[in-house]
Amino acid sequence: MKFEIFQNTVEFPYFFTSFLRQRFPEIDEGYLAVQVSRWCESGKLVKIRKGLYAFPKAGIALPGLANEIVTPSYLSGIWALGHYGMIPEVVWEYTSVCEVSPRRKLWENEFGRFSYRQVKKFSGYERVDWGGLPVLVAVPEKALCDEWYLAGGEWSVARHREMRYQEVGGLSGNLLEESVEGFRSPRLDRAWGAFLEWCRESGEGLWA
Repeated sequence: MKFEIFQNTVEFPYFFTSFLRQRFPEIDEGYLAVQVSRWCESGKLVKIRKGLYAFPKAGIALPGLANEIVTPSYLSGIWALGHYGMIPEVVWEYTSVCEVSPRRKLWENEFGRFSYRQVKKFSGYERVDWGGLPVLVAVPEKALCDEWYLAGGEWSVARHREMRYQEVGGLSGNLLEESVEGFRSPRLDRAWGAFLEWCRESGEGLWA
């Protein structure tokens, strides 16, 4: 098969080998695997991980790719805080959380840096449209709670102050409290208390 035909037939920027078997049922599976391997060697394709490939320099929805490298997972933590504009920094690393501890926690390739951590409470995310692809992203309240959990250490008022939070006035206090309680962690309970103190100090209010 010519690569141009293959590229025009596969309309997605990244794909699984299981998808190829469905799309090209008439082609021998072994032959197709050899072709994909050769295209990777020549730079026409990029192997992300076993069974997951991408076209190089394609207009890839990287948040969607983050969901696929380790499944199930959803984007959260510091990346989500940047995505929601809750911190002033631009976050280039795609931070995700998983239901079980991943065998490999960090993936780096030509598309970016993707990290994965396990959390006790795998919930609080929603499916959003990203360039026509569904992407799982934590809601703002859960993203904040996940960051407190993932970053480790004590979250004092001073540490919250150093985060330079912004756009937090629209957060649901009830939802954030529920997210904290889901972890059943004294450390996160203290982080929540310190955050409320920071809100009072900074004049930021939370919705019910």
